[in-house]
Amino acid sequence: MKRWQSWLQLGNLLLLIVTAWLLIDGMPNLLRWRAVRNTTPVKRPEAFDWVDPAKGLGIINFYAYPGAIAEGETTSVCYGVMNAKAVKLDPPVAELSPSFNRCFEVSPERTTRYTLTAEDAKGRTLSKSFELVVEPEPALAPRISYFRVRTSKVDRGDTVHLLCFATVNATLVEVNPPAFPGSPVLQGCFYAVPKQPVTYTLTATGTFGRKVKRQLTVAPEAPVEK
Repeated sequence: MKRWQSWLQLGNLLLLIVTAWLLIDGMPNLLRWRAVRNTTPVKRPEAFDWVDPAKGLGIINFYAYPGAIAEGETTSVCYGVMNAKAVKLDPPVAELSPSFNRCFEVSPERTTRYTLTAEDAKGRTLSKSFELVVEPEPALAPRISYFRVRTSKVDRGDTVHLLCFATVNATLVEVNPPAFPGSPVLQGCFYAVPKQPVTYTLTATGTFGRKVKRQLTVAPEAPVEK
């Protein structure tokens, strides 16, 4: 029992010593440290210096990854701006808003130059561009297998030619001068009754707008293929 009372007395003595130190020396030092801390400005981390309004309008990044694709493929376009109130893309693809880092997907049909324009609150603008290369895919290219005269005959003094064609990978086939409505037919024939030499141009349009042409000239006497 006496040992327990001795430990209790020792604990009370240590508590009195610590309290006295805080009153005499520790508390003033703590108050001075807090005063200095409150008056020292907080320094912005260097990693975020580019968001400082004092640096003005800026385009942090603007790129596509990957920067070259094959027809039919998709890539990501990314951008980042600082101190901007509005951004726009040309050609327009998506509705954009100011962001430090944002990406969206595009799938252009052909090589395209993209331009990002950022505008600040004072109406000042800043632009940046890059070209996204779209490599043609040979397997998807439209082709004209043939465009020729199949038969020719004279009917009541007029020469009647039967012109036939065949295409591959065509989504639209047209002929000029018009002999039939444009359609996705891959092969077919049409009649021509020329009074004088006429050159027909067959155009096959494929996926992504690629086109291929073939010409054929027919006359009242005999056809001439180009």
